[in-house]
Amino acid sequence: MYLEPTIQRKKKRRSSPLRVMFLLMLISAGIYVYATIQQEEIESPFVPTPTPTRSALSYAAEADELYLRGRLTETVAAYRQAITLEPDDVLLRIPLARLLVLEGQIPEALQHAEQATKMAPENAAAWAVLGMAYDWNGDVVKAIDACRRAIDLDPTYAEGYAYLAEAYADAGRWADATQAAQTALQLDDRSVDAYRNYGYSLEIQGNYWEAVKAYERALEIHPNLGYIHVAVGRNHRRLGDIDAAISSFKRAIEINPGDPQAQFELGWTYLTTLGDYEQAETHLEKAIEADPQFGRAYGGLAITYWQHRNYEDAIPNFERAIKLASIATRQRAQSFYITIEELDDDDPGPSLDLVLRGDFAPSSMDSQDTLRAILAPAGNDAWTDVHGEVTFNTQTGKYTISSEGLPQLDSNQTYVGWFDGVNALSGDPLNTGPLPRKADGSIDTELEATWVEGPAIDYLYTLGLAYFYKAECEKAYPLFEAALQIDPEEVNALEGIRLCQGEGRSE
Repeated sequence: MYLEPTIQRKKKRRSSPLRVMFLLMLISAGIYVYATIQQEEIESPFVPTPTPTRSALSYAAEADELYLRGRLTETVAAYRQAITLEPDDVLLRIPLARLLVLEGQIPEALQHAEQATKMAPENAAAWAVLGMAYDWNGDVVKAIDACRRAIDLDPTYAEGYAYLAEAYADAGRWADATQAAQTALQLDDRSVDAYRNYGYSLEIQGNYWEAVKAYERALEIHPNLGYIHVAVGRNHRRLGDIDAAISSFKRAIEINPGDPQAQFELGWTYLTTLGDYEQAETHLEKAIEADPQFGRAYGGLAITYWQHRNYEDAIPNFERAIKLASIATRQRAQSFYITIEELDDDDPGPSLDLVLRGDFAPSSMDSQDTLRAILAPAGNDAWTDVHGEVTFNTQTGKYTISSEGLPQLDSNQTYVGWFDGVNALSGDPLNTGPLPRKADGSIDTELEATWVEGPAIDYLYTLGLAYFYKAECEKAYPLFEAALQIDPEEVNALEGIRLCQGEGRSE
């Protein structure tokens, strides 16, 4: 047995177990840091733990939940995020295109719908939503063709018939619209779009009471769709039930307080049926706040000021309404083509003698401010060296045309350029007039499409009268003349010209 010596020694201080553990942890941490730095596995030992990135599926699920709550603007944002992560998923682009149409963002809707048909050319839903986008863009012929393509691909797809019904209604083909809508309902009596478009086809024919029934059936399926509450309110207003109309508009605003269309319709109802200018102004201003590009809201606000004889505030709002309506029209330009015309031909339309043609496309994916068309020979294979380009500024209306290789024409002929999808105020196709061909066969010119079909005629002559009352007839004359291009017998425009000519003035 071992015995401790009896020699007296100074007692050593014993280390605490916790102290030892702490020192061991520091040593271990130092060894780990040194090893990982040596292996270049980390940049710093204090980098935060990475968090998982959201998936496209997560955003799509969020979009579905938001849609059920009626929050369409937020639903669109969620789908956009999903597509950023999965740009090749056609099943994301189709619902996004539909919602963008309902939100009034037609150019972007067209881009996604067209991309969807390219990605999945046999997908009926892609062609159907493209038809919807075409229709809301004012191209009814293309809309009908796209919807028919959808139906050919899948004769049981209810929404294909629903969007076809809407396009037929816009084309004035009432019987076809009703039949297509009823077919959609037979295929799927739980389709919101089938009931919405059936209601629309009835509404556009003036059958407002039956339209309300169809819209309300859609709301039984999905009660949180603000745009359908707006449609119900619009039809109640036409039926003279103002209380029901206001209630429907307010319900749409409860669902989505930032809905510019609901705010506009409510303000317009207060203005035109109740004469409540204060409430009208409040809701029209909210519509503009929600959508600063909402031309009709500026027009409604301008009329509110006009009726108060507040010309100073009416003028800029009328100007803004006219400008936005003109921009929206220009942005619907689909193609540009050059024809050979007889100088003594009084026909306002183009001849069949087509020389060059090109489809407009936006210069950038996120903006329709500038459209560009590359012109190529059309209808004459011998003109292989003829080519050109058109650049169209939809904000200002200015456009440039350049081309090369155009042959010399007879003395009684000229080249004329035409816009497909844009009309003049008169309703005739917008054209350039005779184009100045140079001796070398080229064209290089800049023109302007200032007045195009789109602004309401009452905006034009009322703004002219506001300028008259401000003693600015030099600004009023062009507006009266523009109104007369729409309707040569418009009495307000004629009276405005008479007043400016000094034949009389009445307050």
